[in-house]
Amino acid sequence: MNQAPANALSVKNLLVQFGNFTAINNLAFTASYGHVHAVIGPNGAGKTTLLDIFTGRSKARSGSVLLDEKLELTRLSEVQLALAGIGRKFQKPSVFEALTVAENLDLAFRRADRSLLNEVFSRSDRARSDAVDGILQIIGLGTQRHARAGILSHGQKQWLEIGMVLVRQPKVVLLDEPVAGMSDEETEQTAKLVRSLRSPERAIIVVEHDMDFVEQIADLVTVLDQGATLFEGDMKAARTDPRVLDVYIGR
Repeated sequence: MNQAPANALSVKNLLVQFGNFTAINNLAFTASYGHVHAVIGPNGAGKTTLLDIFTGRSKARSGSVLLDEKLELTRLSEVQLALAGIGRKFQKPSVFEALTVAENLDLAFRRADRSLLNEVFSRSDRARSDAVDGILQIIGLGTQRHARAGILSHGQKQWLEIGMVLVRQPKVVLLDEPVAGMSDEETEQTAKLVRSLRSPERAIIVVEHDMDFVEQIADLVTVLDQGATLFEGDMKAARTDPRVLDVYIGR
């Protein structure tokens, strides 16, 4: 008998307000290890705010966000959340364009708290170089190792930033619109990359507007509307749900 995957993030009664505006309205949400969980919905639905709560950029008025059912995240700073295992790739890539692809990853390794990494990463330049090579293979940029990040395509910059997030070996990976502005070929490659990142020790949460991409990658889809859950299930079911068609896909 297969056991249900363990909960990575458990959100209960989450309320986020900015003045008189309610961005998240008593939300319940769970992200599980081994799964890719997509969050979709119309503009202003609360998707980015939810990621901001997970990374400490915004604070909740009330409610709880637990990591591994025990660590309360809403009380932690951005740095503490990163150390706890929350990694985020923002919508716009922010790589160091004057550095090479490998140098960007090496810098990410150097900046990472050593307590988060296997000791081998801090032992020698050779060990760190081998670790960089491993990330390069995961993100598909092995042949661009010595290329300046500034000459990469938009999609390649996104993959590099995903690699820089993976350096910290996060328990939860947050991807904010990872295929925005990508070509069809880059979008397909990104779908393959995200699927390859599935791990029993990692939960992946993706905010995205490209429904075809979401259907390729997501094990579970949550549709938000006005800060609350409108629908939860698979993408095929979401496409035919009358409520989702009315407030989002139908538009």
